[in-house]
Amino acid sequence: MKRLCLLILFVSTVFARQEIYIGGVFPMTGGWSGGQACLPAAMMAIDDVNERKDVLPGYKITMIDKDSKCDAGLGLRKFYDILQDERIFTVLTGCSSVSTPIAESAYLWRLNVIAYGASSPALSNRSRFPTFFRTHPSANLHNPIRIRLFQQFGWRRIAIISEEAEVFSTTAEDLRQRISDEGMDLVIHQTFYDDPGVAVRNLKKVDVRIIVGLFYEGMARKVMCQAFKNGIYGQKYVWFLIGWYQHDWHVIRKEKINCSIEQMQETVDGHFTTEIMMFDPSDQKTVSGMRSSKFVSRLNKKLGKGAQGKGGYAEAPLAYDAVWAFALALNSTITRISPSDLTRKSAKISKAMYQSLNISSFPGISGRVVFDSDGSRMAITEVQRFQNGSYVTIMFYDTQSNNITWKNKIGWVEPPRDRMLSVIEKLQLSQSTFIAVGGMAGLCILFCFSCLVFNWVHREKSQIVNSIPVLNSLSVLGCFLLITAVYAFAINEITDTLCEIRACLLTFGFSLAFSPLFAKLWTTNTLYKQSLMKQRRRRKRAEIKLSVTAETVAVIAVAFVVDVLVLITWFFVDPLHRTQQQLSAVQTGDDSIVIPELQQCSCNHFNLWVGIMFAYKGIQLLLGSFLAYESRCKIDSNSDHKKVAIAVYNVTMLCFFCAPVTLLITGKPDISFLFVSAPILACAFASNVIIFVPKWHQVKRNIRLEISSSSRRLKRPLTMGSSKLSSNHVNSEAEEVLLERENEILRQKIAEKEREIEECRRRRRSTTSSNAAES
Repeated sequence: MKRLCLLILFVSTVFARQEIYIGGVFPMTGGWSGGQACLPAAMMAIDDVNERKDVLPGYKITMIDKDSKCDAGLGLRKFYDILQDERIFTVLTGCSSVSTPIAESAYLWRLNVIAYGASSPALSNRSRFPTFFRTHPSANLHNPIRIRLFQQFGWRRIAIISEEAEVFSTTAEDLRQRISDEGMDLVIHQTFYDDPGVAVRNLKKVDVRIIVGLFYEGMARKVMCQAFKNGIYGQKYVWFLIGWYQHDWHVIRKEKINCSIEQMQETVDGHFTTEIMMFDPSDQKTVSGMRSSKFVSRLNKKLGKGAQGKGGYAEAPLAYDAVWAFALALNSTITRISPSDLTRKSAKISKAMYQSLNISSFPGISGRVVFDSDGSRMAITEVQRFQNGSYVTIMFYDTQSNNITWKNKIGWVEPPRDRMLSVIEKLQLSQSTFIAVGGMAGLCILFCFSCLVFNWVHREKSQIVNSIPVLNSLSVLGCFLLITAVYAFAINEITDTLCEIRACLLTFGFSLAFSPLFAKLWTTNTLYKQSLMKQRRRRKRAEIKLSVTAETVAVIAVAFVVDVLVLITWFFVDPLHRTQQQLSAVQTGDDSIVIPELQQCSCNHFNLWVGIMFAYKGIQLLLGSFLAYESRCKIDSNSDHKKVAIAVYNVTMLCFFCAPVTLLITGKPDISFLFVSAPILACAFASNVIIFVPKWHQVKRNIRLEISSSSRRLKRPLTMGSSKLSSNHVNSEAEEVLLERENEILRQKIAEKEREIEECRRRRRSTTSSNAAES
C-alpha cells in the first residue's frame, strides 16, 4: 500500500510538471538534410533534460518541430507557423540559409535563436542578429587551418569555387582576404547557382591545382562530376571540401549526374575536408553525465541501420548541446522569474535568457560550449583526408592557440605542386655554332693580319703607293674591330658594359672599315671632275693619282664625329642594359613547361636609336654606291678605284639585305648570331680579298719579272754566243715578259711627263693672267 501511494505521488508529480515549449526548424531534405540525425539527437537531449531532477525541476520541455528542407522561403514560412504559439520563446534552427532570415527578425517577437547547424560567417554580426547564438562555429574558423596547410606544403596559387549563397560568399571573402594578407595569389574565384559546369571549366583554363570548394552536399556531387569530366582530379590536384557532408555523400544518387559511382570515387580520392570538432576527443563526462562514446552508441541505436549515412550525423552532437545550452540557461533564469513569464508576452524571459546564454560555459558532447561576443561557438578544427575509400583524421587545429596536432601522415612522396613546374631555360648560343663561326672569324683575322703585313712590307711599291696604304691599313683595322664584335656577340652572359662594348665595336668598326673606301671614292670623283674640266678637248679617259689630302681626312673624321655624338647621346639619354624576355612557354610533359628566357641588350627606345644608326650609315652606303656607279669605266688610274667600287657594292648589298632580317629574328640565338656574324665576316673577308689579292698578284708578278730580267742580263753573253742552242719558244716568252715590263715603265714616265706639262701650262696661264692684270 505504501509503494502504491508513492507511485501515485510520483506519477502525479510528473504529470503536474509545467510544460516549456521550444520551436525547432529542421531540414529533413534539401541541399543539407541535417535534420535526419539532428532532430533525433535534439529529442534525445530533451529526454535527458526532462529526466534530470536538478535541471528545470517542476518543468518539462516540449518541442514543436517543422521541416524547412533547407530552403529559406519555406523555412521562414515554418517559422511563422511556430510564431502562432506564444508559449515558444526560443527556436532551434539549422542550415544557414534558413537561420539567416529567422535570426534577423526573431528579436521582433522577443525570441532567442540557437542554431545547431548554421556556419555562415554573416551570422557573426550582433547588430544584425541581436538574439542569435549557435553551437555550430562560424565557417570562417575553417580558413585559418586552410592557410596553415597552404603554407605547410608551399602552395601559393589558390582557387575558390563556391555556390551562390551567403554562407559561402562570406566564407570565400574571408579566405580571399587571408590569402592576400599572407602574400599568396588567389588565381580565380568562380561562383555558380545551379550548374557548375562553366565554373569548373574555367578552373581548368587557368591551370589551378589547389582548389577550395564551398557548396552544399548536393552541389558537391555535381561539382565533382564536372571535375571528372574536365580532368581536374588525381594526384596533381588537391580539393578542400566541407566536412559536414554525409559519410558516403559521393555515392548517393539524388541528383541527375552523368558520372558512375566508380568515377565519383576516383574523383574524390585524396581530397581534404575541414570541419569543426563535433565530438569531444577526450571522451570525458559531459554536463549530461554521458560520455561522447555513449552518445554515439545511443544515437546509432536510435537512427537504426545506416546511421552514419544519415544527413547531419556529424552535427548531431551540436543539436544535442544546443538543447542543453537552452536548458541550462533557462535553469539559471527560472528562479528569477515567475511561471507566468514563460511566454513571449513577457519581456523578462527573453532578456534573461539572452544574458544566461551569453555567459554559458559547460562540457558538452561536442566539447566545451562557449559563445563569443557575437554568439558564435569557439571550437577546434579537424582536418580529414579521403584515402582508400574512407576518411582519415590528419590533424587537429586549435584556432585560439594556433596550434596543430598531427594524428596521421599523408601518403605523399612529395606534396603536389600548385602549378605546372615551370623551368626557365636560358636561350644561349650553342657550342657548335660558336666553334663554326669562331673558327671562320679566326681565319678572317689571320687573313686581315696578312693583308696588313703585306700592305706595310710593300708600302713603297707603286701598286701600293697609288692606292694610299694608310687608308688600306685603316680599313683592315676596321675589319679587325668588326670581327672582334662577332666574338662579343658570342658571349652568353650579357652585362650592361658588354652591351655598350658591342655597340661601340660595331659602330666604330664599320666606320673605320668603310670610311676609307668611301673617302677614296669621294676623292677620286673630285679629282676626276677637276681633271675633266682641264681635258675637255681630249678624247681619252682621265688618269688620276690618289694621295692623302685634307678632304680625305675630313671625310673619315666626319664619320667618326657623327658616331661619337650619336653614341654619347644614346648612352647618356637612354643607356643600354641587359633585359630578360620570357617567350612563349612550351609544354614538355604532363606536369612541366619550359619557359625560354632570352637575354638581350635593350633600352627604352631601342628601335629609335638603331633606326638613327641605320639611317646615317645607310645614307653613307648609298652615297658610296652612287659614287662608285657614277665613276664606272670613266677613270684610268694606277689606283684601285674599281676594286674599291666593287668592295663598296659588296658591303652595301650585304648590309641592306641582312640588317633588317637581324632585327626581325628573336628567340633563336643561333640563327640571330649567324645573321649578325655572317655579313660582318663576309664584308671583312670579301673587301680585303677584292682590294689586296689583285695587288698581291701584281706585286708577285713584278717580282718575278725583275728576277727574270736580272737573270737574262746575267746570262746574255752566254745566250748570244750560243743562240743556236736556245729554243725559239723560250726566247719569244722572255721577250714578251721584257716588253711588258718596259711598257709599264714607259707608261709611268709618260704619266709623269704629262703632269709636268700640265704644271707648266698652269704656271703659264697664271703668268699670263698676272701680266694682263698689270696692263
